[in-house]
Amino acid sequence: MKTHLLPLLLLLPSSMMAQEYLKQFPRHQETKYFDFHFKRNPARVAAIARFADGFVKIVNRDFFKADFDYPIRVLVLEDRAAFQEFLRREFRVMDPPGFGIYLSPPHKLFATYEDSGLGTFAHEIMHPLVERNLKDRPVWAMEGIPGFFEKFYGYWQQDELIVQWGFQNPWRIQALGTNLVRLDLKAILSNREYQTQYNQSDLRMVSMFLWEQGKFKRFIQLIERAEKNGYKSYFEAAMEMPVERVLPLWRNYLREVAHHEMQIMLLPPSTILNDERAFRTFNGLHGLKVAPLTRSTNAVTSDE
Repeated sequence: MKTHLLPLLLLLPSSMMAQEYLKQFPRHQETKYFDFHFKRNPARVAAIARFADGFVKIVNRDFFKADFDYPIRVLVLEDRAAFQEFLRREFRVMDPPGFGIYLSPPHKLFATYEDSGLGTFAHEIMHPLVERNLKDRPVWAMEGIPGFFEKFYGYWQQDELIVQWGFQNPWRIQALGTNLVRLDLKAILSNREYQTQYNQSDLRMVSMFLWEQGKFKRFIQLIERAEKNGYKSYFEAAMEMPVERVLPLWRNYLREVAHHEMQIMLLPPSTILNDERAFRTFNGLHGLKVAPLTRSTNAVTSDE
């Protein structure tokens, strides 16, 4: 996914005009963390809203303190065509993304459409949370961390959201193609440009590797505390070794992912089921224990 923290001058002609677009959304639902505006299908939007609040609670509990000036406004369009046309017309986004976009403060606004998927929502909402709370993150992590959260499966246990993390994303693996096994970890970690030649799919692989090693949460916590413990980077501090010693582990990981590519391609979109029983049926139907390559498959909200 692209980074969409756009300069304010590209977003809106004025704050007064910014409010005019809300007239296009006759329906409204406010939750603890979000303010949804939409046109139709209130039941579907209600399910998205329930997930959205549950997701923020998980981030805040299990990964880092998710402070923000809530609520975040969410606009839900009917479909992709309506979403992209809306962005061109109202926000002057001439090259709109395919799924969702977060527009920079002071607007605190996320726009998407009904069928864009929960993974899209999780990824894009992570952008402002990372921007606000992990200020010293390395360049690669600005997409690498949100990218990690875009693929998951879970269920509701009464009012608690239970989630499994650590799944590869089929379209990202497909996008990397034969470049997957040749990804240069040192180059990714040292990169100072937000755009990469593999459209951020390589950045997600670094977060996935950290999860594989049981170090992803430690990596985030070190950024939060601004502690490198004598290492050159937060990545090395999380791994507790210099990057040169990590490289054999990295190469083995890439080869293992490539070996499981056919299984990864069969993974369904990110999904939240109504209860544990439905989740177990879904899990068995799709063989979810096969695709993730680590012990974290059976972990619910922790990689440690």
